[in-house]
Amino acid sequence: MNRRQLKAQQQEATIAALGECYRRLKEAGISAKDLTQEGFQLMFKSAYKNVSH
Repeated sequence: MNRRQLKAQQQEATIAALGECYRRLKEAGISAKDLTQEGFQLMFKSAYKNVSH
């Protein structure tokens, strides 16, 4: 994802969603390396939906 392609509001939501993803990982006691790419994508979509609404 290229940050120049995102509008400011989308950038903020993306950063907040990444923060939420890492909060969830920390709470679960795992790292991003423990997830498949598909697993991280699902978690990111869920987090993005939560922070953008």
